[in-house]
Amino acid sequence: MPPAGERGAEGASGKRGAAAANESEIPVVEPLTVEQRVERLEKVLRRARWLNVGLLVAVLGLAGGLAYDFLGVRGTVRARRCIVVNERGAAVEIESNAEGDGIVSLHDANNVPRVLIGNSRKGFGTVELYSGSEQKLVSIGGSGSGGQIAVYNNSGRKVIDAQASKTNSGAIAVHDFDGNYAHGLFGDRR
Repeated sequence: MPPAGERGAEGASGKRGAAAANESEIPVVEPLTVEQRVERLEKVLRRARWLNVGLLVAVLGLAGGLAYDFLGVRGTVRARRCIVVNERGAAVEIESNAEGDGIVSLHDANNVPRVLIGNSRKGFGTVELYSGSEQKLVSIGGSGSGGQIAVYNNSGRKVIDAQASKTNSGAIAVHDFDGNYAHGLFGDRR
């Protein structure tokens, strides 16, 4: 084993040798001149300026698209139900049911439906007029044989029924107060 003094010198020289080897591998960077530094800054500023212009154009395009979407007139509005309201409630309702039948309902100032336009349960177009107590007064629609007009009394019973009969001729039926058949007039000549 070498004496203590020699070990310390050896260790120091060994460290110096490694540091000297590392120093030779590090590239030497020469300082930039003022002109070179200004030129690099100008390149960076040009790139930043074009990037900002591109971002501005993208934001303006997006804002214009959103403004058109929210403020522009649309060609088609798709909804299952639309309600037009006034201070007292619904004035007009437009809706469809699960089967796809459409209904338009017009309401009075007390929010009571007075007119219904839509489809009957059998798939015929129908118009119904109602009284203030939500009682059906008149129904115009279709039947299996053609058109039909029904007039109801205040009790909700059909008192007059005019329609095309199954023989493709006209038929008018008059009912009593309880809705029972009383008299009829039929145009079948057979």
